[in-house]
Amino acid sequence: MENYPKTLAELEARFGTEEACRAYLFALWWPEGFVCNRCRANAYWLASRGRVVCSRCQHQTYVTAGTIFQDSRKPLVMWFRAIWWVTSLKTGASALGL
Repeated sequence: MENYPKTLAELEARFGTEEACRAYLFALWWPEGFVCNRCRANAYWLASRGRVVCSRCQHQTYVTAGTIFQDSRKPLVMWFRAIWWVTSLKTGASALGL
């Protein structure tokens, strides 16, 4: 079982940057390492705004594709903080609190 942050300080230390959030999503999408959906190659490079580009066929995908974050313009850091807030409070979170 994964070690989830128990405090806000732990959350900020682990997911305090966009890059850290994207790296976490990357690891969730490809736990065994990147595999292109189109040509099945393993070679890739990271482009701007979280794009992952296959080195062989140049197919581009985003680590947020197919997730609740897909069309959001809010930073991933904000999303991760809100999700942590809702799931960690015993009584739930109010809209005002978020």
